[in-house]
Formats: sequence, C-alpha cells, structure tokens
Amino acid sequence: MTSETRLSISTTTVPTANLIAPVEPTTTVASQLDELAEEAGSLRSTSRHMVESTSELHQKVLFESWQHRTHERGKLAPRALLEEISDLGFAWRDVARMLGVSVPAVQKWRRAGGVTGENRRRLASLLALCDEITGRYHIQEVASWFEMPVTASAPITPIDLYADGQPRLVLEHASGHGDEEAILTAYDPEWREHYRSDFEVYLETDGAMSIRPKGA
Repeated sequence: MTSETRLSISTTTVPTANLIAPVEPTTTVASQLDELAEEAGSLRSTSRHMVESTSELHQKVLFESWQHRTHERGKLAPRALLEEISDLGFAWRDVARMLGVSVPAVQKWRRAGGVTGENRRRLASLLALCDEITGRYHIQEVASWFEMPVTASAPITPIDLYADGQPRLVLEHASGHGDEEAILTAYDPEWREHYRSDFEVYLETDGAMSIRPKGA
C-alpha cells in the first residue's frame, strides 16, 4: 500500500465529531439582564445599609462629643455661661426659648443667680453645642446661623429645632451631611403642607422682584 493510500485512509477514518469544537449553551440577553438587575439590586441594598450605618455612627460620635463638651462647660459658673452665650450674639428671647424658660428667668439668673442644677446643665449644653458647631464645622457668627432658616422653602430655623428638643437635627444640619428637606421632614413630617404658599416670587421685566399667585 502506497503512502498516499495510507494517508487517505487515515484521514477519512477520523471521527468528524472530534473535529468540531463543542458548542456551549449560550446565555440569553434576558437572563443576562436578570442577573445584572439582581446584582445591581444587591449592591444597592448593601450601599444603602452602609450609608445608614455610617450615618448612625456619625450622629452618635457627634452626640458623644457634644456631651463631653457639655460636661466641660458645666464646670463654669452660670453667670459665666450666660456671658459667653451673650457674647456670641444671641438675643435673650431666643436663649430663653431654647432653654425652655421665660426671659425674666434668664434676666434673674444674670442679676442674682439662683440657677438650678438642671438649668445650669441646659446653659452648658447650649454653649457646648455652639462650641461643637463653630469648632468642628467652622461656622462663623453662630448666633445668626441659628436664626437662618434651614431651607428657603420654610421659615424653620435651628432655634426652632433646638427649642423643640431636636439638637441632633441641629448638629446634622451644621455638619452639611444631611439633606435639608429630610431634616425638616424628621422635625415635622407635615412641614410642606404647613408652609405651603399660593404665591411665588418672580423677576419683573424691569429687574425688580415681585410676588404673584402661582400659575398666574
């Protein structure tokens, strides 16, 4: 048998199936999208959980720092605390409101003392909060910052938040990490309805600001 004959026989006896690469089952576009959607959803849930956990930790650290400052400020005499609060520029009516007492009571403390232990701590807490805000977030003229509305959408100020027992929201607002509307919603879930206005401010053709009914 010639070599050509042997080559021909050898070539034709190789199974054809061995010459063809096995075809792997292809993944459909729909199943790929399902997998991606599932993975994205999982990542989103993990991310949301991390954000929430980090936010809670941050708020806890801020609160603990404020409490530590309160302890240190509480070592000062009440009159000294009042003098420092006054030096910051707060109006006595705002101080009285945030402390939950009357203006005459604050004036009496300034003249004759007689501050209870609880009120002394309230004074120390307010001044410590101002220390925290100015020291950590470099907010200048903290008294006027307390008077500034959290957002232009409502006249709610940090004074309102603090006076209504929400110092954590004041800290959150000062930090700049909290969404302003979310802070207001935590303070008053119905704030949009309470401060809804049927009017809007607009710019006249001559450049002057004016007010008109919405939709006019």
